[in-house]
Amino acid sequence: MHGALGELFDEIGWAGGIIVALTGTTIYGWIKVWTGQFKLLKSASLATLHSQLYEKGGKYIKRGEITLSELDDLEYTWNAYHGLKGNGTGEKIYQKCRDLPIADYQTNSDWQEVEEVAAEHEAKRNA
Repeated sequence: MHGALGELFDEIGWAGGIIVALTGTTIYGWIKVWTGQFKLLKSASLATLHSQLYEKGGKYIKRGEITLSELDDLEYTWNAYHGLKGNGTGEKIYQKCRDLPIADYQTNSDWQEVEEVAAEHEAKRNA
């Protein structure tokens, strides 16, 4: 099976089939539940991405410049937000950030910190 129905059967499997048989819940009922859950997850993702665009974009706009790594990160956030049908205010922030002058290259300090922790764990594992 393909599509949403196939995904539903993949999720519920035999246990779901037994529950349907015991409770009398129809496949339509399961689809309705899963559709509702999907809509909630989509809304939560959109809200998170919206918050990130506003927080990060506002910081860069206020600073008046953006690094290439920050712009790259913001572009990933924007693409996901736009793909979920985010509204036009997020697009305005993204476009303003794209128009900012590029600051001298700086390493992403958060990423560098993650790399250092990973290196420490790798060293301990190999010791």
